[in-house]
Amino acid sequence: MYSIDLILSRYSLEVEQTIKEALVIAPPFIQGVISYHFGWVDQDFKPANFKKGKFLRPTLCLLVFEALGGNYKDALPVAAAIEMTHNFTLMHDDIEDNDLERHGRPTVWAIWGKPLAINIGDYLYTLSSKSLYQLDPAKFSTDKIFSVLRLINHACLALTEGQDLDLRFEQSQDVSVEMYLDMVYKKTGALLEAAILAGATLGTDDQAIIKHYQTFAQNIGAAFQVRDDILGIWGDSSKTGKSADNDLRRKKKTLPVIYTLQKLEGRRQAKLKALYGTAEPLLDDQVQFVRECLEQVKAYDYAQTVAGKAIENAFTALGQIALPNRAQLELEAVARFLVDRSH
Repeated sequence: MYSIDLILSRYSLEVEQTIKEALVIAPPFIQGVISYHFGWVDQDFKPANFKKGKFLRPTLCLLVFEALGGNYKDALPVAAAIEMTHNFTLMHDDIEDNDLERHGRPTVWAIWGKPLAINIGDYLYTLSSKSLYQLDPAKFSTDKIFSVLRLINHACLALTEGQDLDLRFEQSQDVSVEMYLDMVYKKTGALLEAAILAGATLGTDDQAIIKHYQTFAQNIGAAFQVRDDILGIWGDSSKTGKSADNDLRRKKKTLPVIYTLQKLEGRRQAKLKALYGTAEPLLDDQVQFVRECLEQVKAYDYAQTVAGKAIENAFTALGQIALPNRAQLELEAVARFLVDRSH
């Protein structure tokens, strides 16, 4: 039995230290704001130890690299770059979504304003690319280093496209299941895939193994997002930490809702489309109506089926990689957590 918390914390301190070393070149204010975002200091830039993210993506990267026989310390610059990339997107997402809190603390823009937050997010993105230059050319070929750079740049383009689609979907009445799945792959799955493929690219020249890891990554990313959608509507609030009505009340267009909008007919479909065609949050009776519509078309079962197919594909691909070592087994454990989690 593997402890997920232990696996996710295995590399976190060294990834954090690598990011801090990259930040040494930053002007004091920029360094302070980024450190605040990561939870290392308070808003007066005094040392603190606030709740942090899971460091999921760098963990996946380093586990794959270790599974293929590498020393994880050699790949820390990539893991740090991936975590910085993820966090620059969070900083910008908070602005675009007008979110005032993250991990129970005011967001960067809520304290220092949107212009400064945008600029500092841009700085963090650029710093993430610079971190890749710390890969040791004595241990990795130039081709491998540039391959990893291309992977992360491609993921950044995809996640920006995904965010664009997500923002525009809020105002659209014509979002299909296929369009939604494409959006979530770009917004959520692309960087997760890049993390796994970066570890594989640095760890092996075997293209068949890299392809299996890619198939695993694409499907585990899809399953992760669909599971998130399910928890957002049917999750236990005592475990998720938020009301199961929040996503519905905010009229978030998740997979179950989009499927329901497509499958309903007649007056109920017209009423549901009308509700999702306005900007106002749903009232309690309207939330209940949406739940009845979801039940009518068996949206929960549909979402579980989509997730189940992705999970099967992911673990079939992972099973093709015959590496019965500690890192590969922990990679599988993390993947199981992502798709089976209750929070």
